[in-house]
Amino acid sequence: MHSDKILITGASGVIGQALKKELEENGYSNVIALSSAHGDLRNEEQTMKIFQEVKPDVVYHLAARVYGIMGNMQNKGKAFIDNTRINTNVIDAAHQSGARKVVAMGSSAIYSDSVTLPMTENQVWNGAPHFSEAAYAHSKRAMLAQLEAYQAQYGLDFAFCISTNLYGPHDKFDEEWGHVLPSLISKFHRATQEGGNVSVWGTGKARRDFLFGADAAYAMRLIGENYTGPINLATGHSQTIRETVELISKISGLQGEVHWDASKPDGQNLREYDVSKLAALGFVPRHSLEEGLQKTYQWFAKNTRIVRT
Repeated sequence: MHSDKILITGASGVIGQALKKELEENGYSNVIALSSAHGDLRNEEQTMKIFQEVKPDVVYHLAARVYGIMGNMQNKGKAFIDNTRINTNVIDAAHQSGARKVVAMGSSAIYSDSVTLPMTENQVWNGAPHFSEAAYAHSKRAMLAQLEAYQAQYGLDFAFCISTNLYGPHDKFDEEWGHVLPSLISKFHRATQEGGNVSVWGTGKARRDFLFGADAAYAMRLIGENYTGPINLATGHSQTIRETVELISKISGLQGEVHWDASKPDGQNLREYDVSKLAALGFVPRHSLEEGLQKTYQWFAKNTRIVRT
Protein backbone atom coordinates (compact mmCIF):
# COMPACT_ATOMS: atom_id res chain seq x y z
CA MET A 1 0.00 0.00 0.00
CA HIS A 2 1.30 3.46 -0.87
CA SER A 3 0.58 4.66 2.67
CA ASP A 4 3.00 2.10 4.15
CA LYS A 5 6.01 3.26 6.10
CA ILE A 6 8.93 1.72 4.23
CA LEU A 7 12.44 1.27 5.60
CA ILE A 8 15.37 0.65 3.25
CA THR A 9 18.58 -0.70 4.80
CA GLY A 10 21.79 -0.17 2.84
CA ALA A 11 20.17 2.85 1.23
CA SER A 12 23.39 4.61 0.23
CA GLY A 13 24.44 1.90 -2.25
CA VAL A 14 23.76 1.26 -5.90
CA ILE A 15 20.35 -0.36 -5.38
CA GLY A 16 19.38 1.56 -2.26
CA GLN A 17 19.49 4.94 -3.95
CA ALA A 18 17.74 3.63 -7.05
CA LEU A 19 15.04 1.94 -4.95
CA LYS A 20 14.29 5.05 -2.92
CA LYS A 21 13.81 7.00 -6.15
CA GLU A 22 11.69 4.23 -7.69
CA LEU A 23 9.36 4.03 -4.69
CA GLU A 24 8.95 7.78 -4.33
CA GLU A 25 8.29 8.26 -8.04
CA ASN A 26 5.54 5.63 -7.80
CA GLY A 27 3.53 7.16 -5.00
CA TYR A 28 5.24 5.99 -1.80
CA SER A 29 5.49 9.08 0.38
CA ASN A 30 6.89 7.59 3.59
CA VAL A 31 10.25 6.07 2.64
CA ILE A 32 13.03 6.05 5.23
CA ALA A 33 16.55 5.52 3.91
CA LEU A 34 18.92 3.90 6.38
CA SER A 35 22.70 3.87 5.86
CA SER A 36 25.63 2.81 8.03
CA ALA A 37 25.78 6.38 9.37
CA HIS A 38 22.53 5.73 11.24
CA GLY A 39 23.79 2.70 13.15
CA ASP A 40 25.68 -0.60 12.98
CA LEU A 41 23.30 -3.36 11.94
CA ARG A 42 25.81 -5.95 13.13
CA ASN A 43 24.92 -4.77 16.64
CA GLU A 44 21.67 -6.28 17.89
CA GLU A 45 20.89 -3.49 20.36
CA GLN A 46 21.46 -0.70 17.82
CA THR A 47 19.40 -2.50 15.19
CA MET A 48 16.48 -3.07 17.53
CA LYS A 49 16.55 0.56 18.67
CA ILE A 50 16.34 1.80 15.06
CA PHE A 51 13.45 -0.48 14.18
CA GLN A 52 11.50 0.25 17.36
CA GLU A 53 11.79 3.98 16.61
CA VAL A 54 10.80 3.67 12.94
CA LYS A 55 8.24 0.83 13.25
CA PRO A 56 8.19 0.13 9.50
CA ASP A 57 5.37 -1.67 7.72
CA VAL A 58 7.66 -3.01 4.98
CA VAL A 59 11.45 -3.46 5.07
CA TYR A 60 13.62 -3.60 1.97
CA HIS A 61 16.76 -5.17 3.37
CA LEU A 62 19.76 -4.38 1.16
CA ALA A 63 22.51 -3.83 3.72
CA ALA A 64 25.41 -6.28 3.46
CA ARG A 65 29.15 -6.63 3.52
CA VAL A 66 29.75 -7.19 -0.18
CA TYR A 67 32.89 -8.13 -2.11
CA GLY A 68 33.69 -9.43 -5.55
CA ILE A 69 35.25 -12.85 -6.18
CA MET A 70 38.71 -12.08 -4.79
CA GLY A 71 37.30 -10.19 -1.83
CA ASN A 72 35.02 -13.09 -0.94
CA MET A 73 37.91 -15.56 -1.23
CA GLN A 74 40.20 -13.52 1.02
CA ASN A 75 37.60 -12.41 3.57
CA LYS A 76 35.57 -15.58 4.13
CA GLY A 77 35.24 -15.26 7.88
CA LYS A 78 34.34 -11.58 7.80
CA ALA A 79 31.88 -12.06 4.93
CA PHE A 80 30.10 -14.83 6.79
CA ILE A 81 29.94 -13.39 10.29
CA ASP A 82 29.15 -9.79 9.36
CA ASN A 83 26.39 -10.71 6.93
CA THR A 84 24.92 -13.30 9.27
CA ARG A 85 24.79 -10.78 12.10
CA ILE A 86 23.28 -8.07 9.90
CA ASN A 87 20.63 -10.37 8.46
CA THR A 88 19.69 -12.02 11.74
CA ASN A 89 19.36 -8.68 13.54
CA VAL A 90 17.37 -6.99 10.77
CA ILE A 91 14.84 -9.78 10.30
CA ASP A 92 14.27 -10.25 14.01
CA ALA A 93 13.97 -6.49 14.56
CA ALA A 94 11.50 -6.24 11.67
CA HIS A 95 9.36 -8.91 13.33
CA GLN A 96 9.68 -7.44 16.83
CA SER A 97 8.74 -3.95 15.62
CA GLY A 98 5.61 -5.17 13.82
CA ALA A 99 6.67 -5.12 10.17
CA ARG A 100 4.29 -6.88 7.80
CA LYS A 101 6.84 -7.86 5.14
CA VAL A 102 10.58 -8.09 4.48
CA VAL A 103 11.93 -7.91 0.93
CA ALA A 104 15.51 -9.14 1.24
CA MET A 105 18.41 -8.94 -1.16
CA GLY A 106 19.85 -12.39 -1.64
CA SER A 107 22.47 -13.45 -4.17
CA SER A 108 22.79 -15.89 -7.04
CA ALA A 109 25.98 -17.07 -5.30
CA ILE A 110 23.67 -19.38 -3.32
CA TYR A 111 23.24 -21.59 -6.41
CA SER A 112 25.53 -24.57 -6.84
CA ASP A 113 27.37 -25.51 -10.02
CA SER A 114 25.48 -28.81 -9.83
CA VAL A 115 22.07 -27.33 -10.61
CA THR A 116 20.54 -27.60 -14.07
CA LEU A 117 20.32 -24.49 -16.24
CA PRO A 118 18.57 -22.17 -16.31
CA MET A 119 18.64 -21.86 -12.53
CA THR A 120 15.18 -22.02 -10.97
CA GLU A 121 14.12 -20.97 -7.50
CA ASN A 122 13.32 -24.53 -6.40
CA GLN A 123 17.02 -25.44 -6.77
CA VAL A 124 18.25 -23.05 -4.07
CA TRP A 125 19.14 -25.85 -1.64
CA ASN A 126 20.56 -28.28 -4.23
CA GLY A 127 24.31 -28.75 -3.77
CA ALA A 128 27.01 -26.58 -2.24
CA PRO A 129 27.71 -23.04 -3.47
CA HIS A 130 30.78 -22.41 -5.62
CA PHE A 131 33.92 -22.44 -3.43
CA SER A 132 34.96 -18.92 -4.45
CA GLU A 133 31.93 -17.33 -2.72
CA ALA A 134 30.79 -20.09 -0.37
CA ALA A 135 31.02 -18.18 2.93
CA TYR A 136 29.07 -15.22 1.58
CA ALA A 137 26.58 -17.55 -0.11
CA HIS A 138 25.93 -19.50 3.09
CA SER A 139 25.15 -16.29 4.97
CA LYS A 140 22.52 -15.55 2.31
CA ARG A 141 21.13 -19.09 2.49
CA ALA A 142 20.86 -18.69 6.26
CA MET A 143 18.87 -15.50 5.74
CA LEU A 144 16.41 -17.35 3.51
CA ALA A 145 16.11 -20.08 6.15
CA GLN A 146 15.40 -17.46 8.82
CA LEU A 147 12.76 -15.77 6.67
CA GLU A 148 11.04 -19.09 6.05
CA ALA A 149 11.13 -19.85 9.78
CA TYR A 150 9.69 -16.45 10.73
CA GLN A 151 6.97 -16.81 8.13
CA ALA A 152 6.04 -20.24 9.50
CA GLN A 153 6.03 -19.24 13.18
CA TYR A 154 5.06 -15.57 13.14
CA GLY A 155 3.34 -15.02 9.78
CA LEU A 156 5.99 -12.55 8.60
CA ASP A 157 5.57 -12.17 4.84
CA PHE A 158 8.77 -12.09 2.81
CA ALA A 159 10.35 -12.03 -0.62
CA PHE A 160 13.93 -13.16 -1.16
CA CYS A 161 15.53 -11.71 -4.29
CA ILE A 162 18.12 -14.10 -5.74
CA SER A 163 20.08 -11.34 -7.35
CA THR A 164 22.32 -11.58 -10.38
CA ASN A 165 25.26 -9.16 -10.86
CA LEU A 166 23.99 -5.64 -10.23
CA TYR A 167 25.67 -2.41 -11.31
CA GLY A 168 25.02 1.28 -11.75
CA PRO A 169 25.70 4.76 -10.33
CA HIS A 170 26.63 4.91 -6.61
CA ASP A 171 28.22 1.44 -6.76
CA LYS A 172 31.44 0.59 -4.95
CA PHE A 173 34.22 0.88 -7.53
CA ASP A 174 36.89 -1.24 -5.84
CA GLU A 175 39.44 -2.50 -8.38
CA GLU A 176 40.93 -5.14 -6.08
CA TRP A 177 37.99 -6.65 -4.18
CA GLY A 178 34.95 -5.24 -5.92
CA HIS A 179 32.39 -6.74 -8.28
CA VAL A 180 33.37 -7.22 -11.88
CA LEU A 181 31.59 -4.32 -13.62
CA PRO A 182 32.39 -1.46 -11.20
CA SER A 183 36.00 -2.62 -10.91
CA LEU A 184 36.32 -2.76 -14.71
CA ILE A 185 34.75 0.66 -15.16
CA SER A 186 37.27 2.13 -12.72
CA LYS A 187 40.16 0.40 -14.48
CA PHE A 188 39.10 1.51 -17.94
CA HIS A 189 38.49 5.09 -16.86
CA ARG A 190 41.90 5.27 -15.19
CA ALA A 191 43.58 3.88 -18.30
CA THR A 192 41.88 6.44 -20.55
CA GLN A 193 42.96 9.28 -18.26
CA GLU A 194 46.52 8.15 -17.65
CA GLY A 195 47.17 6.34 -20.91
CA GLY A 196 47.96 2.67 -20.72
CA ASN A 197 46.57 -0.83 -20.84
CA VAL A 198 43.94 -2.64 -18.78
CA SER A 199 44.53 -5.94 -17.00
CA VAL A 200 41.40 -8.08 -16.63
CA TRP A 201 41.14 -11.07 -14.31
CA GLY A 202 40.47 -14.54 -15.67
CA THR A 203 40.01 -15.83 -19.20
CA GLY A 204 36.84 -13.97 -20.09
CA LYS A 205 34.95 -17.20 -20.77
CA ALA A 206 32.61 -17.05 -17.77
CA ARG A 207 29.06 -15.94 -18.59
CA ARG A 208 27.12 -13.48 -16.47
CA ASP A 209 23.69 -11.84 -16.40
CA PHE A 210 24.02 -8.14 -15.54
CA LEU A 211 21.11 -6.04 -14.24
CA PHE A 212 21.21 -2.22 -14.12
CA GLY A 213 20.48 -0.67 -10.72
CA ALA A 214 17.38 1.29 -11.77
CA ASP A 215 15.93 -1.84 -13.37
CA ALA A 216 16.65 -3.88 -10.24
CA ALA A 217 14.84 -1.24 -8.17
CA TYR A 218 11.84 -1.39 -10.50
CA ALA A 219 11.78 -5.19 -10.18
CA MET A 220 12.07 -5.03 -6.39
CA ARG A 221 9.11 -2.66 -6.18
CA LEU A 222 7.00 -5.12 -8.16
CA ILE A 223 8.23 -7.96 -5.96
CA GLY A 224 7.44 -6.04 -2.79
CA GLU A 225 3.94 -5.30 -4.01
CA ASN A 226 3.00 -8.67 -5.47
CA TYR A 227 5.27 -11.60 -4.54
CA THR A 228 6.07 -13.93 -1.65
CA GLY A 229 9.04 -16.32 -1.49
CA PRO A 230 12.38 -16.66 -3.30
CA ILE A 231 12.55 -15.15 -6.80
CA ASN A 232 15.31 -14.74 -9.37
CA LEU A 233 16.23 -11.08 -9.91
CA ALA A 234 17.89 -11.01 -13.33
CA THR A 235 17.39 -10.13 -16.99
CA GLY A 236 17.33 -13.72 -18.26
CA HIS A 237 20.08 -12.93 -20.79
CA SER A 238 23.80 -13.56 -20.32
CA GLN A 239 27.04 -12.76 -22.11
CA THR A 240 30.68 -13.63 -21.56
CA ILE A 241 32.98 -11.41 -19.53
CA ARG A 242 35.05 -10.99 -22.69
CA GLU A 243 32.04 -9.63 -24.60
CA THR A 244 31.28 -7.31 -21.71
CA VAL A 245 34.87 -6.05 -21.57
CA GLU A 246 34.73 -5.27 -25.29
CA LEU A 247 31.61 -3.19 -24.66
CA ILE A 248 33.24 -1.22 -21.82
CA SER A 249 36.33 -0.68 -23.97
CA LYS A 250 34.12 0.80 -26.69
CA ILE A 251 32.23 3.05 -24.27
CA SER A 252 35.41 4.30 -22.59
CA GLY A 253 37.29 4.94 -25.83
CA LEU A 254 40.31 3.00 -24.57
CA GLN A 255 43.38 3.50 -26.78
CA GLY A 256 45.53 0.92 -25.05
CA GLU A 257 45.27 -2.87 -24.96
CA VAL A 258 43.35 -5.33 -22.81
CA HIS A 259 45.48 -8.02 -21.16
CA TRP A 260 43.82 -11.12 -19.70
CA ASP A 261 45.34 -12.46 -16.46
CA ALA A 262 44.48 -16.17 -16.49
CA SER A 263 46.19 -16.61 -13.09
CA LYS A 264 43.19 -14.87 -11.51
CA PRO A 265 39.89 -16.71 -10.94
CA ASP A 266 36.91 -16.69 -13.32
CA GLY A 267 34.49 -17.61 -10.56
CA GLN A 268 31.48 -19.77 -11.31
CA ASN A 269 31.65 -20.53 -15.02
CA LEU A 270 28.04 -20.16 -16.06
CA ARG A 271 25.07 -18.36 -14.53
CA GLU A 272 21.76 -18.37 -16.38
CA TYR A 273 18.42 -17.81 -14.66
CA ASP A 274 14.81 -18.70 -15.20
CA VAL A 275 13.05 -15.33 -14.78
CA SER A 276 9.51 -16.54 -15.52
CA LYS A 277 8.31 -15.64 -11.99
CA LEU A 278 9.66 -12.11 -12.34
CA ALA A 279 8.27 -11.73 -15.86
CA ALA A 280 4.85 -12.80 -14.57
CA LEU A 281 4.87 -9.66 -12.39
CA GLY A 282 5.17 -7.57 -15.55
CA PHE A 283 8.89 -6.89 -15.33
CA VAL A 284 10.81 -6.06 -18.50
CA PRO A 285 14.24 -4.39 -18.17
CA ARG A 286 14.20 -0.76 -19.25
CA HIS A 287 17.90 -0.67 -20.15
CA SER A 288 20.06 -2.78 -22.43
CA LEU A 289 23.50 -3.70 -21.09
CA GLU A 290 25.11 -1.08 -23.32
CA GLU A 291 22.71 1.63 -22.13
CA GLY A 292 23.27 0.73 -18.49
CA LEU A 293 27.04 0.64 -18.87
CA GLN A 294 26.99 3.98 -20.70
CA LYS A 295 25.04 5.63 -17.88
CA THR A 296 27.25 4.06 -15.22
CA TYR A 297 30.49 5.03 -16.96
CA GLN A 298 29.31 8.61 -17.48
CA TRP A 299 28.26 8.88 -13.82
CA PHE A 300 31.62 7.51 -12.67
CA ALA A 301 33.56 9.91 -14.92
CA LYS A 302 31.67 12.88 -13.46
CA ASN A 303 31.98 11.74 -9.85
CA THR A 304 35.49 10.32 -9.51
CA ARG A 305 36.17 12.44 -6.43
CA ILE A 306 33.26 11.06 -4.45
CA VAL A 307 32.92 7.46 -5.64
CA ARG A 308 33.10 4.68 -3.08
CA THR A 309 36.14 2.41 -3.45
